[in-house]
Amino acid sequence: MSTTISSDYWSELSQSLIDTTVGDYQFVEDLGHGSYGGLFLGQSLKTKSYVAIKVLNKSGLTVEQQQLQQLEIDIQSQLKHPSLLALHSVMQDHSYIYMVMDLCDQGDLFDYVIRDQQDRTSRPEHVAKDLFIQILEGIEQMHAQGIYHRDIKLENILLKGLDDDTDGFDCKVADFGLATRDRWSMEFGCGSATYLAPEHFSNDDEYDDDQDLKPYDSAASDVWSLGILLLALMFGRNPWQEANLADPAFAEYKRNPTMLKQHLFPTLSSETALFLQQSVLTLDPSRRVSVSEMLKQFRGLTLYQEEDDDEEVSPLTPVDIPQQQQQEGKDGQPRYDSAFFSMSAAPGAQGLSWSDMVEEDISMNDCLERTPSSSSSYYQQDDDDDTDMFVHSDEKESWWL
Repeated sequence: MSTTISSDYWSELSQSLIDTTVGDYQFVEDLGHGSYGGLFLGQSLKTKSYVAIKVLNKSGLTVEQQQLQQLEIDIQSQLKHPSLLALHSVMQDHSYIYMVMDLCDQGDLFDYVIRDQQDRTSRPEHVAKDLFIQILEGIEQMHAQGIYHRDIKLENILLKGLDDDTDGFDCKVADFGLATRDRWSMEFGCGSATYLAPEHFSNDDEYDDDQDLKPYDSAASDVWSLGILLLALMFGRNPWQEANLADPAFAEYKRNPTMLKQHLFPTLSSETALFLQQSVLTLDPSRRVSVSEMLKQFRGLTLYQEEDDDEEVSPLTPVDIPQQQQQEGKDGQPRYDSAFFSMSAAPGAQGLSWSDMVEEDISMNDCLERTPSSSSSYYQQDDDDDTDMFVHSDEKESWWL
């Protein structure tokens, strides 16, 4: 049963909502809308502060879809931490749910990496370190409460400008549509393929028979995703398309983990490479550290070192990260706020929250969306191949959709 509502419907609804109120908040501006909801700039009538109001459609949902919708709301309501996107209040009527959240005015981490990619091959150390520590602190708090994100990626980290107008950002981990309270899960493939741990893929003979499948550790899976996110943040590209032996880069990493520095990221410091190889991106989930231990070890690391000209490295050349389509504001300038979205998100876009599942009408067990086969991993021998090293859907689907 399809529950898609046309974009024209949301356009009309958005116009009718502007200047109206819900609870103690007034709708100020339509920031964007898609098939299942819209995002609005709102203002508190009491404090005059600005917020983001996410409007979700309630009609036409199956019981399972309603449960997923409510689970996401319940989980986000439970999470209280400066590095987790705050849900201030939830209101609803017979047709819609209104979620009042922090307004993240600097877009998401993927946008930041794209914008900051010009004329550099890596993030400045203090910037990368500050951002990643905030992310670790947020996920640490989630795990301490027995909640596991399962869709950690650059696009799900929102940025908010600091109140003192200094350089830097507050990070907000967002999009809890795939979060779970189950430490051990059989829902393989839930998340974004590039960031998924190898236990989600059929890498060994023991996984050829479904009867041999064993539950994976949701906490350890999050740790792996954090390791991939760190490399993407530092260097603006991913190490492989997916942690599957069909991917030549990952197959080589499994054979020789030192290739992470030797071939892929020569300016990665030796201590950070060892940290990733032995504690984070280890193939055995039981050997991965907890997020708390990961945070403790990470604080003392030096992330980068100069490339050694005498060291033999792979002749592979990184492929530029493509520029994402930008949403223009009323002034005609590109807008990089938390409402950046695609009106026509590709059906194969990576990552599924509950609202994506409404569109696809699929179960949690089938929630893996594989990266299109036309994409390229880093370990690519064909120099003429100009496909993306930074695996990402052609039409970016924002956190709120």
